[in-house]
Amino acid sequence: MNLKFLILLIFAMISWGISWPIAKLIAGVVPIHVLVFWRFLATFLSVIPIMIFLKIPFLLHSGKDYLSVILGGVIYTLYNQFFFLGLSNGLPGAGGVLVTTLNPIVTFFIVALVQKKRINKRQAIGLFFGLIGGLVILKVWEISFQGLLLTGNLFFLFCAFTWATLSLNSQRTGQSMSPIVYSLYVYAVGSVIEFLFSFRDPQFFAVWDFGVHFWLSMFYLTAISTTFGTTVYFYAATRLGSEIASSFIFIVPLSAYLSSVLIVNEPIQISVLAGGALAILAVYLINSGRKNVPVESLVEN
Repeated sequence: MNLKFLILLIFAMISWGISWPIAKLIAGVVPIHVLVFWRFLATFLSVIPIMIFLKIPFLLHSGKDYLSVILGGVIYTLYNQFFFLGLSNGLPGAGGVLVTTLNPIVTFFIVALVQKKRINKRQAIGLFFGLIGGLVILKVWEISFQGLLLTGNLFFLFCAFTWATLSLNSQRTGQSMSPIVYSLYVYAVGSVIEFLFSFRDPQFFAVWDFGVHFWLSMFYLTAISTTFGTTVYFYAATRLGSEIASSFIFIVPLSAYLSSVLIVNEPIQISVLAGGALAILAVYLINSGRKNVPVESLVEN
């Protein structure tokens, strides 16, 4: 096993975890449509040099590919809306643990339903632990619809389900295009969608008046966690295999929570730690019996 690729995977996972408190720092600074547009556009532009360097062709091969990236752009735009809506009111560490542990669980469950795959005993136990873990993180004993809205947890739940849908869509393109190509066009479509909703906003160009802290945060979210993190992850995962890569998913919620405690002084909650541990156990049980784990269901940023 190549140590270099293992180290790269660890850095990729940590970069995604840290993106949660970094995004919290700029959530609510401008209207969400404006914020997401500039994030998408900057990410789109930052992916192009990577593709040129890696000599990855830009062309899509069929109408089906065009349809997939358009659908992916719509879904990912929704995901980012929920992402920043949740962070505007919620805690990034708790949200990061909830979303990043539920992503592979929800994706597996939906795939099993759609493709009518049989769920074995180990996977059924994993789904059960995942459900319990999610409920503990949400503090189900205190739950109310108003509470879900005020804490941002309702939007974090929407994040998990929209990401699972995006994973299913991206898996369909796995044989016809590189994941990096898929990402490029998803960001392009998302940029167009958000531009249509944001260009008339009085604060559309307000981002240029913000200080260095805003742009450092935006640089991290675009160039580091998304472009660098995703490229490194797929590059390493294709050489180590998705089964090994999937085991590194456990680093994301841990790094999201620890970095949130350090960066935004998020209070440590026993419910998040306990629920997160159960959800991580669930992901392990679900993936340990699978020979080929789709890496798209694990990537989140």
